Amino acid sequence: MFMHVWTLPWISILLLPIVSSQTPQLTPLPFVLPLALRSPYLHAWTRKPNVSFSWPMFWNHDNLGWEGMIRIDDHAYQWLGVSGTLPDVANITNTQITPTRTIFTYIAGPAQLTATFLSPIERSDPVKQSIPFSYISLDVNFTDGLQHRVQVYMDISGEWVTPSRSDIITWSTSTVGTSSSSFHQIQRNAPQALVEAGDRAEDTTAVIGAKSGPSVSVVVGEAGSSRRAFSTSGVASGIPSTPPAKMGNPWPVFTVVQDLGNISATTSPVVFAIGVYRNPSILVTSTTSTGKTQSQNRAPLFAASLSSISDVVDTFLADFPNAKSRADDVDSIILNAAGNISEPYKDLVSLAARQTMASTDLTIANGTDGRWNMSDIKMFMKDVGVSGRVNPVEKIYASFPFFLFINSTYAGQLLSPLLELQDSSSNDQAFAARDLGQNYPQASGTIMKHEQQVEHTSSMLIMAYAHAKISGDGTLISRHYSLLRKWAEYLIDSTMSPPDSSTVDGATYANSTNLVIKGIIALKAMSEISNAVSLADDANRYFQFSSAFMTQWSALTQTSSSDSHLPLSLGGGSPSSWSQMYNLYADKLLNTSLIDEKIFQNQAQFYQSELSRKSGGLSLDSTNVVASVAWSFFTAATISDSTIRNNLISSVHDQFFKKRANDTQPFPVNYNTDGSNAQGAGNASPAVGAIFAPLALSLSPAQSITIPPPTPPQATSEKPHSVAGPIAGGVLGGLVLLLLVTLGVFYLRRRRNQTKFPRVEAFTAESGIDSYQDLTHNSWDSASHLHMAPREEISRPFGGSGKTGQVLGPNRPPATNVVPTSISIPTVGSSIEPPSTALSGISGFSRNAGTGSRSSRSQLSATELRGLRSEVKNLRQVMQQLQVDRPDRIQIPPTYAI
Repeated sequence: MFMHVWTLPWISILLLPIVSSQTPQLTPLPFVLPLALRSPYLHAWTRKPNVSFSWPMFWNHDNLGWEGMIRIDDHAYQWLGVSGTLPDVANITNTQITPTRTIFTYIAGPAQLTATFLSPIERSDPVKQSIPFSYISLDVNFTDGLQHRVQVYMDISGEWVTPSRSDIITWSTSTVGTSSSSFHQIQRNAPQALVEAGDRAEDTTAVIGAKSGPSVSVVVGEAGSSRRAFSTSGVASGIPSTPPAKMGNPWPVFTVVQDLGNISATTSPVVFAIGVYRNPSILVTSTTSTGKTQSQNRAPLFAASLSSISDVVDTFLADFPNAKSRADDVDSIILNAAGNISEPYKDLVSLAARQTMASTDLTIANGTDGRWNMSDIKMFMKDVGVSGRVNPVEKIYASFPFFLFINSTYAGQLLSPLLELQDSSSNDQAFAARDLGQNYPQASGTIMKHEQQVEHTSSMLIMAYAHAKISGDGTLISRHYSLLRKWAEYLIDSTMSPPDSSTVDGATYANSTNLVIKGIIALKAMSEISNAVSLADDANRYFQFSSAFMTQWSALTQTSSSDSHLPLSLGGGSPSSWSQMYNLYADKLLNTSLIDEKIFQNQAQFYQSELSRKSGGLSLDSTNVVASVAWSFFTAATISDSTIRNNLISSVHDQFFKKRANDTQPFPVNYNTDGSNAQGAGNASPAVGAIFAPLALSLSPAQSITIPPPTPPQATSEKPHSVAGPIAGGVLGGLVLLLLVTLGVFYLRRRRNQTKFPRVEAFTAESGIDSYQDLTHNSWDSASHLHMAPREEISRPFGGSGKTGQVLGPNRPPATNVVPTSISIPTVGSSIEPPSTALSGISGFSRNAGTGSRSSRSQLSATELRGLRSEVKNLRQVMQQLQVDRPDRIQIPPTYAI
């Protein structure tokens, strides 16, 4: 089920109508415009605003043979591609970019021609989103009011499946049978599955087609002769050769011609479909708890309901009217929200949306019964334009605001593969991995050590809570709670003195102010995750550490920086040094309220002073000139002063719509603020989804996070088991419980005999039990996880206000949070004291204690309490291991924090 809370009214009217040819463009255009963007391998761009003067290209600059022509009264005009065989080229009079489409308006003789390149972003239908096709629709209107004879033409070449002219390609054409569409499909003659060559998947099948009809013809022709034949006669000529053949000789092109007859205007758009098809989409490799490697081919999600390319093309083309209407809605929602910020911001979200979504594949796999497992939908992201890695954590983190805004379920489907891979007993790494593999489309599952440990671990915790908070779906945080908790424990040991000095933006200095605050926010996020799954002790623990670290961070920034901004590094360095504090965005997104508003205000004023000194935007820090589009928008979202925020947004807009108008590559994520290095870095990267960071703050969080009940054991064909096991388990469980009671009575009697008090009060809710939870084990995968019963609503004792509330559950007493009142702060220039030392001596604040001391526990000595704790802990560990070994026999008794 898709769960998303929209704060904007659902508007079904497109607010960007096609303008007349006399209407001037409101803003300059970027030099490279998106045409068809729908998957990591459907990435077609045009280098110039006039698409009929250049070949479209793949994101890496490889040409894509793609020709479009219109013939009016025996006179041909070219509106897409490059051809020297035509007498005229249609003249572009207007260009528009929206989040889902690029629209060109032309004058071709007596006609006004509008060509719309539509790549839908489906916010509520993952099956439709998984189809890697785009629409090209044409509208024709004659300004003289007379009727004219019209034919339209489109073709593609083998460059859509390979950049090498010497490669052998093969093809087939569908015009008969049950299909309601006529189309070509083209592929390499001997493709290697799940392997890239020149950033393209070798197993790609390219498709071009239209709805069948007597006026539609599909022909395989030679490039030059086919295009000349259409320009002179209105039909495409075929070639006698049959597949396979070299892509570059005799340059076969795959044409679709639609004859519109005599018209004065089109009553409905002329529609073409173009796209790529791959099955499987990705190979996922993982390691079981026994060390065995297993691999899984995952199919595109649409394969569960559409079994052939013919079905896909038919369904896609038939859906065009509805797809256009849904795209109108998506455009309206995004542009209305962006328009509330600024006009330049509307341009940037329009350029970023398709680019971000086109880096992903939605997939499904077969279950153990051999059928499609509809509960196993996962999204995979390629690091397009940069490394080609699978589900790169830093790119998912940057683009997360986009996925939260479009549909938070997509955000969860991106996180799920990363969590599942690492939630295994074979993973002995204490910190989060940086990706799922080095080479898309193969997720190798190799968990490699890296130098960005605090960075990625913090990102995963922040994203896990953001997804649960916005969607209200607690499935991931409950299913993978033990993994998230392991990462939080790592951050306790590492946040204040990170063992690594490298960050995702390339910084290598130690004790980064920006990195440390990210770890602190992640610990607060873990406190809220613990809250959501009703583990109050853990919630208190991570709240305490985040609060203590925040006190230390604040003191260190005050002692080593000027009053106007935060320093580059904690505890030392030049007071004039600074960094763009984009990691403060997580505090706003999660509403953790760790950061004092004065810090946000001071930073905003400092950014304004930097922007006024430089015309190229805001660099990452005081040590270089590199600016990041992604982090600039995380930073912009933290600025409450709309003037300063919009100045920062405009500085990025100017780079790509004005100053860098001669760039020859798709929208990059990095650039130099001093004007050097004319080409940006990371072109076509999904990280530009960070542009949606201000919009994500407008999302209303779910009223509560729903934790699903444990999944019941699946029925098996095993023979009935002997009752001896359950009986033995029951007896053992009873003995253990009896032993627990006996130990408690023993200690209490011992204490009573050592004092003059006539009796000892039992532990009750009023006298010291911090929490009570029934922990039910359910084997989701190779690891053991905690699954909580659903609740009507979750009270957050450490919610947005940052104040202490009540312990979770009905009629619970207030929880006492032990927050240290003072921390020893090192002087400027000294090394930062490790957290274990810095926090030592704080009453009740131990790395090994779930909660602090309670006055209600004072009736037992510290030695007695430690002894009792140790015995109970040991007994519970025995029971937990028994329960893991025999989950159908053993039930863990309730847990009591004592």
